[in-house]
Amino acid sequence: MTKNIIFSMVLAALVSIWFTSCIPDTKTMDTEIKISMSDSDVQKILDLQDKSDIKGLYVHLRSENPSYRYLATMAFASIKSEEAQDSLIKMLQDPVMQVRAAAAYALGQVGDTKITDRLIAGFRGKDTLDIDNIYNANILEAVGKTGSLNDLKALASVKTYRMTDTFLLLGQAKAIYRMGLRNIVSEEGTSKMVDFLNNTTTPYEVKLLAAQYLARAKDIRLNLSAIRLTDIFAKEKNPEIKMALATSFGKNKDSLFVDPLKVALVKESDYRVKCNIIRALGNYPYFKMRDAILPSLKDSNLHVSSTAANVFVSNGFIEDVPLYAKYDTVTTPWQVRAPMNGAVLAHTALYFTKTKVAFSERIKRNLKSEPSLYGKAAYINALSKDPFNYMIIAQIYAQEKDQIVKIAALEGLGSILKNQLFYKAFGNGYGKVKAEILGILANGIASGDSGQIAVASIILKEPAMAWKEWLKDLAFMKDALTKLKLPMEIETYNELASCIAYLEGTTYKSKTPDHNHPIDWTLVGTIGDSSVAAIKTSKGLIRVKLFKNAAPATVSNFVDLINKKYYSGKVFHRVVPNFVIQTGCPRADGYGSDPYSIRSELSQMYYDGAGYIGMASAGNHTESTQWFITHSATPHLDGNYTIFGKVIEGMDVVHKIQQGDKINDIIFVK
Repeated sequence: MTKNIIFSMVLAALVSIWFTSCIPDTKTMDTEIKISMSDSDVQKILDLQDKSDIKGLYVHLRSENPSYRYLATMAFASIKSEEAQDSLIKMLQDPVMQVRAAAAYALGQVGDTKITDRLIAGFRGKDTLDIDNIYNANILEAVGKTGSLNDLKALASVKTYRMTDTFLLLGQAKAIYRMGLRNIVSEEGTSKMVDFLNNTTTPYEVKLLAAQYLARAKDIRLNLSAIRLTDIFAKEKNPEIKMALATSFGKNKDSLFVDPLKVALVKESDYRVKCNIIRALGNYPYFKMRDAILPSLKDSNLHVSSTAANVFVSNGFIEDVPLYAKYDTVTTPWQVRAPMNGAVLAHTALYFTKTKVAFSERIKRNLKSEPSLYGKAAYINALSKDPFNYMIIAQIYAQEKDQIVKIAALEGLGSILKNQLFYKAFGNGYGKVKAEILGILANGIASGDSGQIAVASIILKEPAMAWKEWLKDLAFMKDALTKLKLPMEIETYNELASCIAYLEGTTYKSKTPDHNHPIDWTLVGTIGDSSVAAIKTSKGLIRVKLFKNAAPATVSNFVDLINKKYYSGKVFHRVVPNFVIQTGCPRADGYGSDPYSIRSELSQMYYDGAGYIGMASAGNHTESTQWFITHSATPHLDGNYTIFGKVIEGMDVVHKIQQGDKINDIIFVK
């Protein structure tokens, strides 16, 4: 039996006694899935999930109640343990479709390549119900997370799915997309995704994934489909699909895409699409994109203008340095002014020292007068574009008190070390400069500050910098590691521990915090199925519906923090245009949390649009207080970041939020 035949549903899947040995008799059981958070058995199963108690969950896989089997099976999608795979494969033959669909999803979450053939064998080419169902779709998606190049070619060549087979088409698209994220691509897969986009009857969800695949999959060639794709791009009205296509055009760097991008940038009204077009054009030769992007520097939308400014930092030209300097005005917001300052230093010739020194003094004045800490950090980043400014940045690090500024200084020193002109700038004296910077990085690690330690660790484990020859005695690092507080500083702990392992030539597996924050079921009981959080920000009101049934532990933690007024005064410390706004950090720099962690709850929900509320993390099961809201579809986050709500009012406010804007208060509405 070939994989093509199985995927094409010509033959039925194999069903064995071994598969069905633990499945209850359908004659004696209910088949309806009903989940109530007030059910003590439901709470027990979710507590087992919260504790990652695999053995405890096994018992519930044999329950006569399909709801309990479903919950126990879905629990493994969050736990992601290979230990449970044999039991989950048996659940692929559960008589209740939702249960076996959960098993397929959970197996895909584990991502073990050794089980692909068993997943394929579980695909039901014949069923008592329509074969276009969620179970078969989940099997296809799971194969995308585990399969090989041959599996991709077989899956992409299936032509028997009709445009009305929504589940199957979506499963096929998810599989190809997931393969792409794993750097497994083929001409067949890319061609299938282009075909999806080119067909006007393709379901929207499938088209979205096809566009996202083109935007994110590496090493795919679009030149053979350029004419079709540019025609699709010109006619496409949906911004989610258009912004992904724009990204794909920039990634492929084919000159055929330049003019369509330029035309679209002039006509486009959605700032998110404009941001992606600008980034895409930034990948092309300077004089092909310069005149198209320049007007965007004065766009009224800060997301657009700041995106344009950052393009000139990374892709500028020496002859236009005077033009970049013109944006150094008091009326230019720091989000544009700072990167344009950086563009001046980045593209002025290395040995035009008088010019660079003079302009660096201007940047120092900007930094001193800037009230926003994030603006100060941006000006430090601008200073780092000239390697000769390492002493200025070192002085800022020594003198400044605020951790946001000190961390920015460390990051700036790291940028200088990575600058292509570093060795040319200092010649034979580079060793002295590198040693001085190493001393500052060592101070950062010895500081005891979690943000400084994390940033210094990232710099010191950069292979291109060859620190192994410079650092033989790691006692100061190991001492700093022992002083970090867990689970609160787990992100920093893992960064430092992996840095030590790299310098010692060993491997390190990231540590996951022990279970330390049980679900508050009394609090869960106060949260309704339609409960809302009203987030009052400095830019306006955002109302969010909370998904209690999908993520009870996360929602109860969020509501508890709301009740404690924890978020009042917190800032949006991270804003990435057309990606996310992020908040909830007590340090306001992304390296803070409360002295506890909660578990990831990875239900089968997808970041398939704007406004989803997700938990920020440094790896599964490290969440605490930080969360984000998406600007647009972000399917690369699916299955790894807990979704616990969605904006139902105030997306215009979400799009206005800038780094440093505040949460005044959050009110929980039962």
